[in-house]
Amino acid sequence: MSPAPLAGAASFFQARGFSVHVIPIDALLRGRARRRKRRAVAFAAYPHSVCGDRIFPATLAIDDPGVTDELSLPGLTWLPHNSEGAQEFDASFTWAKTIFPYFALSVSTGPTWQHPGGYGWEPLDTEAKYQFFCIPEHEFMGSVGFIVNWGNTGTGTMAGPPSFYSPVLDVGKGFGDLPTSMNLLRPFALTAQVNSTTPGQAFVNGTQYPTAISYGFTIQYSLPYYNSHVGEIGNDLVKHLIPLVEGVFTTPTANAAPGTWGTTGTILPGVVYLADKWQFAVEAVIPINGASGHGVGVVAGFDFYLDDIFPDSIGKPIFPQSLPMFTGARQ
Repeated sequence: MSPAPLAGAASFFQARGFSVHVIPIDALLRGRARRRKRRAVAFAAYPHSVCGDRIFPATLAIDDPGVTDELSLPGLTWLPHNSEGAQEFDASFTWAKTIFPYFALSVSTGPTWQHPGGYGWEPLDTEAKYQFFCIPEHEFMGSVGFIVNWGNTGTGTMAGPPSFYSPVLDVGKGFGDLPTSMNLLRPFALTAQVNSTTPGQAFVNGTQYPTAISYGFTIQYSLPYYNSHVGEIGNDLVKHLIPLVEGVFTTPTANAAPGTWGTTGTILPGVVYLADKWQFAVEAVIPINGASGHGVGVVAGFDFYLDDIFPDSIGKPIFPQSLPMFTGARQ
């Protein structure tokens, strides 16, 4: 998308009395995505974000639309039977660091164990991500980015695949702008993600790597939001919970091997415990078909909000002023 459509969108909303926070950019095809692994889908908590009165928590299968300083450690995934029939256990970490306001770089990796199959260290993922708008009174925000999964950085059973390149779009919408007559619906929020993943090489040592499109969503019901804006919750545990359901799916679009053209994916019901400076999330992993795996797994992870824990040091942007191409007001 070019800056002109963004400026047009801002004018449309401002003409209707909305205080739109939009930053023009010259190139939006920079994405947040996780590459499609040949064996299974791995999960790691992604950063939380804030727009208006809405907190979008870190989720375990797709990214949220915010840009913050955070550390996800550890992220743990257990699958009884992955897409290749092996039992799998993954551990991961992700560190996201803001370079300029609303622009961050992140790195993630971690070990994986498969039985049968053995042990290996995941290839390195790096990401550039930019939050390009937030409409606070409508709890509506979005970001774009680009992930590179670096080939030849894995070890053991994870060695060998080429690099993968993934532009992505993430959006989030809270429903706090509904009328008070619909109070019970106002804690709901949706997030969504779409990305494409392209291998640097279509064939490596006889193995075929497809181009694919991935897409996902979350449906959230924020009890912290309910407690603050709808009605008081007396139980201290319950008022920190965000029940949610995630779905993430992948469909090959080119160069898929015979018999692998179908859609794979998982549904992940779970809950987030949201504290002031950290959160804990746990979700079941339910494959949608046999090609996605068998049996119900589990994924869980802690996420630490470095921007809240260390606001005057490692939790703030390295450069406090936005670059010219990133200038603008933001909630």
